[in-house]
Amino acid sequence: MGHDVVIVEVLLPQAEAVLLQSLLQGEDGLATIRCLDPEKKRQQFWTTPEQLDDVYQWLDSLPDTLHVEVTGEWLWQERPQKEFQEGLWEKEQEESR
Repeated sequence: MGHDVVIVEVLLPQAEAVLLQSLLQGEDGLATIRCLDPEKKRQQFWTTPEQLDDVYQWLDSLPDTLHVEVTGEWLWQERPQKEFQEGLWEKEQEESR
């Protein structure tokens, strides 16, 4: 079974997350960005294996004033579905408080 999605996780200050998301919107089709971190410091770039090199090139091209650190990379199916669902549930619970 092939993997269609690669997730690259980055860490950056919360105040810079919106700027990073805005810059990514200008890169049509490069990746989708998600944040499941309750502290909003870890962002996940969801992309295809074919575009992974482009994602890293784009991250490397960001200004030094953005403090982006790559903290992980995995294929979608490498993380258990239950772990992902529990993370979503926790996020929904926090947002409803």
